[in-house]
Amino acid sequence: MAGAAALQPGVPARPNIVLIYADDLDFDEIGCYDIDKFPCTTGAVRNGRYAGGKTNRAYADPRMLTPNIDSLARGGVQFSRFYVTTAICTPSRYSLLTGQYASRSPEFCKKNPPGTQASIRWDTDLAPGQENLATAMKRAGYATGMVGKWHCGMAGGYQLKGIDPGADPWDSALQRKIGDWYKAGQAHIRERAGWDYAESLYFQNKEGLGLPRAMQVHNLEWLADGAVRFIRQKREAPFFLYVPLTVPHAQYTAAWLRDDPRFTPSGILDKAPPVMPPREDIFRRLKKAGIDERNAPATWVDDLVGAILKSLDETGQADNTLVVFASDHQSRGKDTCFESSRVPFVARWPKGIPAGSKVDALTANIDLLPTFLDLAGGAVSSQVDGASFAAMLKGAAKPEVWRKSLLLETSNIRAAVSEEWKYIANRPPESVWRRIEEDAAEALKTGRKRYVALDGVRNPHPGYANEGIRYSALADFPHYFDRDQLYHLPTDVFEQDNLAGDPSYRPQLADLQEQLRGLLAPLPHSFAEFKQA
Repeated sequence: MAGAAALQPGVPARPNIVLIYADDLDFDEIGCYDIDKFPCTTGAVRNGRYAGGKTNRAYADPRMLTPNIDSLARGGVQFSRFYVTTAICTPSRYSLLTGQYASRSPEFCKKNPPGTQASIRWDTDLAPGQENLATAMKRAGYATGMVGKWHCGMAGGYQLKGIDPGADPWDSALQRKIGDWYKAGQAHIRERAGWDYAESLYFQNKEGLGLPRAMQVHNLEWLADGAVRFIRQKREAPFFLYVPLTVPHAQYTAAWLRDDPRFTPSGILDKAPPVMPPREDIFRRLKKAGIDERNAPATWVDDLVGAILKSLDETGQADNTLVVFASDHQSRGKDTCFESSRVPFVARWPKGIPAGSKVDALTANIDLLPTFLDLAGGAVSSQVDGASFAAMLKGAAKPEVWRKSLLLETSNIRAAVSEEWKYIANRPPESVWRRIEEDAAEALKTGRKRYVALDGVRNPHPGYANEGIRYSALADFPHYFDRDQLYHLPTDVFEQDNLAGDPSYRPQLADLQEQLRGLLAPLPHSFAEFKQA
């Protein structure tokens, strides 16, 4: 651990814990990371490391007004090598909640029997009653709460059925139907995962809920209100609060802040909850700072963090509350094993974390369950793939025995990332390779972009033909389709130079390939030559 002071005396053993988990948030979408040194589109474009030609996904004005999030880093700790083990929504949440690699999901294994090769998609749900952060922290004596986006399993699916997207949201019968549907989903999440409190919920992405189109909006005030109400409850036990946001879930747009703040998945509110500054005030602050209004959602997210911090101050709980801000993955390279898996992670705990600390150890979302239980004085009672980094969080140096590398998994891709190197293995089944090659031939013949990704799926969004491979992966990473890839991250953080074919790096390639074999060995499924059935 670099730059940290000695562990503060009298560190309490059982802090409250608040985890804020943004959605698709990149390093260039908050203010406390150097975007020239951390993987993101704006940094790649600014440094001439973007091979995809013209893009509107880089920020012309890279400044973000995020004083509350920045204060977490200044007053606590900033991680430089925190990863999510799968860079799409559901698997990232599964691994966070269980401490397990997503390929262990019982629901996933039902559809993909152990011993077979499996493509990891949005299908790694938490099984009903499965041990997770809610049940584990409750067993340790904590009150547990969740506010925000679930996206980790629903009975009957996530969607309200039979609603015309153009329906009038103000229709009273429609509002009753929405209210009943929401209450049933809310009860299901409480039962499935074991939360004491589950409010202000998005069961999945706003566009997939089946609501009238006008109601398909982000509502951070509603989320902040649910979080603040939980924090203000008087209770004897310490608490754990999970706040998975719905934003950005793509690049920022100021249009989000012009939607009606009364619309929520539970129905229409009488008025917007008054827990955050008015949205109009965000534009005023940005104008005063001379920052482009496209960057407004960053400040909107920051205002939510500010509302949570304010409620902790007002209830006298701030000093002994660990507040963590992280992202479920980045948008750049989403659904790959590139550095989309490397995400912002800052945390503050005034009584436990020395201000201005830095952690550069390889840490991951699978470590959060054992870390939080360690801080809570609880015990891990189920199989986990992660390890506690509580000591590093509180100021200790990286232990002598810590992971040498970390597994990343998504689609038909697996990777091993170490302190300096990353090896990526693309091993789709032959039938998928044929589909990829046929699409490549058609693209070459017609001059269009390639659409079939490493999962064999053609980009399903016809309105995004200019994107090509889903999430613009081929534009961001010129070696996306290479079967074997090796990157030296200290000199190539944007992953543009594949060294796997360079004889000078054969020792590093062989070492990382062997590490990948070892990382895959305990997991249920096979993976080409790295693990046979």
